[in-house]
Amino acid sequence: MDPEEQELLGDYRYRNYSSAIEKALRNFESSSEWADLISSLGKLNKALQSNLKYSLLPRRLIISKRLSQCLHPALPSGVHLKALETYEIIFKIIGTKWLAKDLFLYSSGLFPLLANAAMSVRPVLLGLYEKYFLPLQKSLLPGLQAFVIGLLPGLEEGSEIYDRTDALLVKLSLLMGKEVFYGALWGSVLVSPSIRLPASLFVVSHINRELSGKQQKYMLGTDYKLTIKSLCVSVLDSNVLVQRNTLEVILFFFPFDTALDYNENAILLRRTDIVYVLSAATQTLLRRDMSLNRRLYAWLLGSDIKGGTFAPESTTSEDHAIYFFGKYSRDLLVESLAEILHQKFSESDTEDQHQAYLKPFRILISLLDKPEIGPQVVGDLFLEVIRAFYSYCKDALGSDLKLSYNQSGNVLASAIKENKNASEIVKTVNVLITSLSTDFLWDYMTKCFEDCFRYLCYLKIEHPSSPKMVHNKCKQIIYSTVTRILDCNSDNKKEKEEDWDLEQVMLVLGPLKADCKEAFAAACHLLLDCTTFPVYLSEEEMEQLYISLFQFPGCDASFPLWLKSLMTICCCVNDCYVQNVSIFTLLEVINHSQSLALVIEDRMKRYKVSGHNPFLGKLQMVTLPPIAPGVLKIISEKTDFYQRVACVLWNQLNKETREHHIACVELFYRLHCLAPSANICEDIICHALLDHDKGTRLEALFRFSVMWHLTREIQGSRVSSHNRSFDRSLFVVLDSLNCSDGAIGAAAQGWLIRALSLNDVARILEPVLLLLLHPKTQRTSIHYIKQKNSTEDIHNWLSKKKVSWKESCVSESNSEENLPLSQFTAVDREAIWAEVEKDPEKLELKTEQSENDASCNPVTSHEADGDQDNSEHTESADTSTGHDSENTSSFSPSLELQEMSNEDSAADGKENTNQVFLPESSKSSVALNLVRADSERTQASESLSSDEEVDLELQEITNSRLLKQQKEKQEMAEALFKHMLLYLQPYDSKRVLYAFSVLEAVLKTNPKEFVEAVASTSMDTSSTAHLNLIYNLLARHQEALVGQSFYGKLQTQSPTMCPHSLLIELLTYLCLSFLRSYYPCYLKVTHRDVLGNRDVQVKSVEVLIRMMTQLATMAKAAENKNVEFIRNLLGRCKIQEFVLLSLSASMYTSQKRYELLMVGGVNNVPEEDLFEESLINFGHDQIWSEHPLQIELLKLLQVLIVLEHHLGQTPEEQENQPDLSREWQQALNFQQAIGAMQYVYPHPITSQGLFVSAVVRGLQPEYGYGMHPTWVSLVTCSLPYFGKSLGWTVAPFVVQICKNLDELVKQYENEAVKISVKTSARENVTPDYPLTLLEGLTTIGHFCLLDHPNQTKKSSCLAEPANLRNARNAILEELPRIINTMSLLWNVIKREDSQKRPTDFFGTTKGSSSVYFKATKTLRTKILDFLNPLTAQLGIQLMTAVAAVWNSKKPHRNQSKIKILPVASASQLILVDLICALNTMKTDTILHLVKEVVKKPSQIKGEEKSSLVDIPMLQFSYAFIQRLPVAALQENFQSLLGLLKESVQLNLAPPGHFLLLSTLNDFVTRTPTLENKKDQKDLQEVTQKILEAVGNVAGSSLEQTSWLSRNLEVKAQPQILPDEFNTEDVNGNVVLSDFPLIQCISVLASLLDMVYRSDEKEKAVPLISRLLYYVFPYLRNHSTYNIPSFRAGSQLLSSLSGYAYTKRAWKKEVLELYMDPAFFQMDTSCTQSIIDHLLTHEKTMFKDLMNMQSSALKLYPSFEQKAMLLKRQAFAVFSGEIDQYHLYLPLIQERLTENLRVGQTSLVAAQMFLLFRVLLLRISPQHLTSLWPIMVTELVRNDCNLELVSLLIQNKNKTFIKQKVSGDGSGTDIQQNELSLYLSACKFLDTALSFPPDKMQLFQMYKWAFVPEVDTESSTVTSHLVENHQECRPHIIRIMDLLKMKYGGISKRHKFPLLNFRTISSITQLMPFFKTLCCAFTTKGSEAQNSHTSASLSVDYVGSNGIKILQQLEESVECDFLENMES
Repeated sequence: MDPEEQELLGDYRYRNYSSAIEKALRNFESSSEWADLISSLGKLNKALQSNLKYSLLPRRLIISKRLSQCLHPALPSGVHLKALETYEIIFKIIGTKWLAKDLFLYSSGLFPLLANAAMSVRPVLLGLYEKYFLPLQKSLLPGLQAFVIGLLPGLEEGSEIYDRTDALLVKLSLLMGKEVFYGALWGSVLVSPSIRLPASLFVVSHINRELSGKQQKYMLGTDYKLTIKSLCVSVLDSNVLVQRNTLEVILFFFPFDTALDYNENAILLRRTDIVYVLSAATQTLLRRDMSLNRRLYAWLLGSDIKGGTFAPESTTSEDHAIYFFGKYSRDLLVESLAEILHQKFSESDTEDQHQAYLKPFRILISLLDKPEIGPQVVGDLFLEVIRAFYSYCKDALGSDLKLSYNQSGNVLASAIKENKNASEIVKTVNVLITSLSTDFLWDYMTKCFEDCFRYLCYLKIEHPSSPKMVHNKCKQIIYSTVTRILDCNSDNKKEKEEDWDLEQVMLVLGPLKADCKEAFAAACHLLLDCTTFPVYLSEEEMEQLYISLFQFPGCDASFPLWLKSLMTICCCVNDCYVQNVSIFTLLEVINHSQSLALVIEDRMKRYKVSGHNPFLGKLQMVTLPPIAPGVLKIISEKTDFYQRVACVLWNQLNKETREHHIACVELFYRLHCLAPSANICEDIICHALLDHDKGTRLEALFRFSVMWHLTREIQGSRVSSHNRSFDRSLFVVLDSLNCSDGAIGAAAQGWLIRALSLNDVARILEPVLLLLLHPKTQRTSIHYIKQKNSTEDIHNWLSKKKVSWKESCVSESNSEENLPLSQFTAVDREAIWAEVEKDPEKLELKTEQSENDASCNPVTSHEADGDQDNSEHTESADTSTGHDSENTSSFSPSLELQEMSNEDSAADGKENTNQVFLPESSKSSVALNLVRADSERTQASESLSSDEEVDLELQEITNSRLLKQQKEKQEMAEALFKHMLLYLQPYDSKRVLYAFSVLEAVLKTNPKEFVEAVASTSMDTSSTAHLNLIYNLLARHQEALVGQSFYGKLQTQSPTMCPHSLLIELLTYLCLSFLRSYYPCYLKVTHRDVLGNRDVQVKSVEVLIRMMTQLATMAKAAENKNVEFIRNLLGRCKIQEFVLLSLSASMYTSQKRYELLMVGGVNNVPEEDLFEESLINFGHDQIWSEHPLQIELLKLLQVLIVLEHHLGQTPEEQENQPDLSREWQQALNFQQAIGAMQYVYPHPITSQGLFVSAVVRGLQPEYGYGMHPTWVSLVTCSLPYFGKSLGWTVAPFVVQICKNLDELVKQYENEAVKISVKTSARENVTPDYPLTLLEGLTTIGHFCLLDHPNQTKKSSCLAEPANLRNARNAILEELPRIINTMSLLWNVIKREDSQKRPTDFFGTTKGSSSVYFKATKTLRTKILDFLNPLTAQLGIQLMTAVAAVWNSKKPHRNQSKIKILPVASASQLILVDLICALNTMKTDTILHLVKEVVKKPSQIKGEEKSSLVDIPMLQFSYAFIQRLPVAALQENFQSLLGLLKESVQLNLAPPGHFLLLSTLNDFVTRTPTLENKKDQKDLQEVTQKILEAVGNVAGSSLEQTSWLSRNLEVKAQPQILPDEFNTEDVNGNVVLSDFPLIQCISVLASLLDMVYRSDEKEKAVPLISRLLYYVFPYLRNHSTYNIPSFRAGSQLLSSLSGYAYTKRAWKKEVLELYMDPAFFQMDTSCTQSIIDHLLTHEKTMFKDLMNMQSSALKLYPSFEQKAMLLKRQAFAVFSGEIDQYHLYLPLIQERLTENLRVGQTSLVAAQMFLLFRVLLLRISPQHLTSLWPIMVTELVRNDCNLELVSLLIQNKNKTFIKQKVSGDGSGTDIQQNELSLYLSACKFLDTALSFPPDKMQLFQMYKWAFVPEVDTESSTVTSHLVENHQECRPHIIRIMDLLKMKYGGISKRHKFPLLNFRTISSITQLMPFFKTLCCAFTTKGSEAQNSHTSASLSVDYVGSNGIKILQQLEESVECDFLENMES
């Protein structure tokens, strides 16, 4: 109350006046008709006029409220006029001062009137404004914007008040100051769409065209940002006229030529502002309106609206427009269009969003209509257009957009067609592209490319070091190209052959006749005879001859003419006969010359050395060499004579000159042997054989075959002059067997088959065998080296071998590494003979000795040191590394293929002799190693070794155990490595590899012929000279094996000693030898050597595979002699044993490497190493370096297994069969023990421990993933041959397959984290890896599990029934394991399919990067191929396995927080998906199987608590039924009903019943009502049974209130949540209430609705009542521990109450709950819908609630009752839909007025503001008009109270206030109820301000009273009123000022809505709110603080955030209903 009013109250007349007015006001309360209102107003007028002396009216607030109500738009104009009359009376009474102060009270009714007033009312209203409002001058400022909004509707064109309104606005602008006025005008434009038309009209009509924009800049207001935003909003308005006017304003104020020029333009604009305006303006083009387009183009082209230009006279208007656009507008337009293209979409309406997508393209299409603008702009923007097009399509299509550089567009096109939005976008862009000129796209792309290149060149040129690089590069390329072309065209110059008297010779010869040819031949013959004539020479002449012969001749003067002529004839004559004669002659002459020159030279040297010449002083007879050695040297070095002759002869081998072939071949071979190099002739053959032209190659092959056949005899009887053969050419021909060109391959094969049939196999193999038996490949057995294992022995032995190593180092460097393989030089047989015959060890014995003493040989001394170290290491470590043991190898030291019989005795003998050399520490280990040989001796030696130890039993036991382990390890290593051989020096692995590849080629193309040939050709040296050297080398290799010397004279052997009588045996032996051979560690070799040896091993196995495959084919043919022959061959060569041992050793090596890797790097040597390992150099490589060898070995094993099968069993094997199983059992139990490492004769491979243990371990990661496909292939192919070992081999193998697949899936899931170390992080795994494993699994599984009906067809090939049965049981045990793996894979497939995206070549790939699961289609097929066949025979087992897996996949407790049971985890759903995918399992089959499993559930293995599969099975079936389509459900109704009926009778755990309910519900909700009455009845019965079972569970946590009463209440105990629920835990102690409730929530209402038809609904009510009887106790209990049940119960009730027929069961209880004081203490989300249903189903319920008396809430204290009733009424409105209760508004208004009339407490007022907020949210603005006066009045009243409180706080030092307010003045001393009221009121204000302005236009008129809109401080308007008047200031400012004085300023920035706290404890908590409002809506000048300008806030509303804000307001109101829970 004002102080003045306080004073006046002391005057009794004023009090009378006040009561008269109060009395008049009371009339309004009883007014019901508009006529009553007029009379009430008349009475009020009288009362007002009863005393005119008081200018301060009493009851101002109520008067203003009543007057506002009388100006409601719906009332007739008579009431309006009467009210205006009252206003005038008031204004006269109160005068300007009080009008200024109470401006808001009166304007709140007047301002909104003009827009809705009748014609008769408007002039009166304007009169009031003119007479009373304009004189207020500056005092109008606070309400200026609202005033302008109120006045502008009067500017309606053509109306009679237009001019008057216009004049009024103009006057107002002069009074307020034009800038301030226009600022308010633009502010109103922004927030109020309805006045935009009059506002824009006003601005346009007041622009003075004579003056410039700068002179009229006041028209743009004070805040330019606000103005810009308002212009943008207007230019986008829905009204064309508004757009047109706004464009005119823009065109006038912002012409482009001056827009950015500060001196010229009206206001300083940033470029972004212009772009902002222009992007809004261009959107007018979408209107396709001529008037808009004309204005926009005028703006862009710099003309006036009518199209006239401001151009100078000289230019045409078109030119000027183009110039203007180019200079000023173009860039801005491009920027603004780019802005539109980059538009961001918030969560706006999808339809609007779709239109927004099309907008930019449509604008561009419209712009193209203007040729001066469109094409240029599109050219600049085209790239952006394409980007936008892509991003819009991406938004529209989502994940369907798959762009790939390698796929056709069909997929994309179909995706676009299906998507309406995307196809619209594409259509629009198509229109745009077709609107462009046809060349545009090409020109544009060309330009882009040019720009790119220009940029690149620019970069290069900028590069300081190479300024002209690019230019020069181009020149070089062009120059080189041109010169190359020129070179090709120029003729190649011939060699100058004139010096050779060529012409003369040719002239002499001419065309030859027969007699000439004969004459020529005779002359040649004569020449040959002449050359052998001797001459007699003296000693001096002899000396001179020697000097002349052996010094190099100066020039070709010494060439005799005959020689030149003969050479010319050889090369240049075309007659074959003449050529052959001359060539023969020349070759003979050359041969003579060479041998004679050697004789002379030798003789002269001998004389010189001995110093004695027997012919001293005598004549000597000498035959002179016809050609001097010097000349021969010139011929070979300086001419190409030999090459030319070779060419001539080679060319004669064509088909035309067949008669010359024999002579020609002989000459050619002669030339080959005489030529200075063996390569001369071979080069010609090889080049022809390797020619690019196919014809040439075929011809060459023909010629080679001619030569091959014609030289058979000559080569067979080799003499010294014929010591060369055509090895290289032979190799090339053999290489071409594999030629990719079929014709060449066929020709080569033709030759080979003919050669093999003519017994040429030895001749073909000879060069190959020489490579394989090269002296450098000599090796010794590891057994021999272990005998020499003392340090000195190895030392001595090494020094003996030293020489050959020295040589080897030299020769290694010379090996022809860089030549292609087919270019190897021929083997030099003479050199080999020479090398092996001399004994290097004897020659160098002396030098060697001295070297040893001096330790100067680096190899020896280093190795000796190394060995010393080794022994020291041995001593320091424990006894595990003893260097020797018994039974080292499986062969005796004699020739290795005849041993095995006497090994024990030999070993024992050696043992004793070797004891001498052992280091001390290893003796005990040797002793221990004798265990198996002789038990007595073992005991003796054990006691002997224990003598030295302290006699403590414990230590002894420990030691013996340790030693035992070490012994086993040692024995295993010995067994593993006993077959190995060690090289004595490095050898050339490339040559050996090549030799093997040749063998492989032959075996690959002609295996049958070749194997038959080698199998029938024996090593008979007498028949062919070829094999002499081979035989010799072989014998030497045999000696080297047992430690003898390889070199020197060979001891003569009896013929029987040669073990390999047949070539096939020799080849097999050689392959196995290379397989078993390694480099020893003490030999210095390079890494390349080790790798080379590994390649050789692999190749040798490949050759073996081919041979064995062919042998298997032969065995299959089942000829007895073949079978016996092959069996002997296998036995003699021991192939199976060596292969198995090699495989085991290789796997052991892999494992070792893996362990090293895991330990951390190759450098960490394991603490103990076995002697064998330390001896052999395996190379320090990765795990997979062993894989190539293992892969080939497995292939070989596969072949051998089949071969053994075809060979069948020998009688002795069949006898031995029984003991095998015993031995087997042992092998199986101790796979790691030595038993597994022994090869047991004569059992087949599949029964060998070595083999089984390898298979079982084969798939483990430590042996490398690369091996797995081969292992799988081996096992699957060998299944029929496994015999007894089938079960125990295959089951662990299958488990390992599953483990590996699981690991892959885990890796896939951990991909992001990169977790797994063990897997292929260290190894590349092929992408088809999972497919391989799956195929293997399928084959094995089907073989073992399914019956094979075709067994009879070839019974021998299938396992026996007993073996199969065992295997079947073993695999069935593992079925859950397999199903689990399948489901994991299936999950990955599903995930991959959902993520499938194209590879983005230039970015990263999306989705997973795992390559293993990309081929989802194939993977899916493989999985189904595995499972489908199993379903028929093994349905129940399969389903039981599924249930077990389902159980194992139940979600972890801490993961699932979902409260509904059962929730299948994703991995469980995958199981369902998998079973659904099986086409062999029909739905009824699955349901039948489920029923069977549930009836007789088996136990789940591997669980801690023994649990059954019934619940998991039901969970599965529920998930499965959810998946079924409706049709399938209907078809299988009977099966499903059977399942439910039988299951509900079983004694299931509670979750079982819930599952049955869920299943039933799923069926009912998805299928239409059953036609069959009986079916329907069955369904009702089942429903009833299941619901009763569930209800009983629900009641388990309730107890009776007293023993007599039937009322139930909740037991006070914590309830378990579903995520803690475990099917095994269910017993009496656990509270299960939550579950049945939750279970029923989603289910019950709809379920009953479906099960009971419309005519049967009543039957359901008793059932519902019975259930709800258990539910209501939970809803009555508002304790914390009951929250889960409360929620569940309320959700259940919410869904049930949705059906009207159920209300009988719950209405009474719900009403009780609603009136319960604790109603608002629990979550209201569900109760909201319950209350809504209550009010909806009962027609009168809402009315009753509104009319209810507060005493109905008798449980509350009386002072709270009214407030709480109001709160419930508010909640009732809030529970409804928008406008659901708008018809009841009068009733609501009546209740409010009653409350106000009675006078209200703070509590009631606070709830009333809550109701106001609810009304704002639930009633649309047009219906709310009548309530606004009440709402605003209450808000003002509250603000006045708050001001008063603030004032009291401020003046608390006055004594009378002290009584009221005590304390520290912090505001905490205000009562809590009042604080709640202020908070509630502020929240209402907050809500009203936050509402989007266009949704609440009326409030814009009232806003100024609460928050400042105009900055009154900075206004320049001077007031003519008396100085001490008080203007009307917004309430927030007044409150803020008062609080600020007390508390000082607080500054914070917030977003709307601002208030989010529920309660406040001090008034200061509201200060940030007031502070923000003080500055949020003011329109300061352009320098205003950006963060709070009204523009920034209002634009937020105008944008699409409206939806979001309404959402927040909704949540805020819901939150305010909640009350704190009583503890």
